Amino acid sequence: MRLPMLLLISCALPLSACSSPPPKNTEEPPQAVVDPIPTGMGNGTKCNPEALKGLEGQVASQALVDKTVTAAGAKHARVVKPGMAVTMDFREDRLTIQVDENNKITSIGCN
Repeated sequence: MRLPMLLLISCALPLSACSSPPPKNTEEPPQAVVDPIPTGMGNGTKCNPEALKGLEGQVASQALVDKTVTAAGAKHARVVKPGMAVTMDFREDRLTIQVDENNKITSIGCN
């Protein structure tokens, strides 16, 4: 009788040492996190699609991408390669350049 009781206590004692009482909730509940509006949104900075004509078929070098971003009035650019995962969010200040395996522009647009 004594042995089972000692075994029970020896198993329960370490388990009770690991537990702790729940913390008292004296703080306010957490607030929702809201992403800030990116710089350039809503202040008139928009990509101009008219400046993008005639670029399909050209190699998307860094110099061409930088020149196109400046000419289109965009703030950001992303080059999308085949099979690359991208977000589907709309950003009026972003230029999206889709290229093929040889880095030639297949599609370009403001979004």
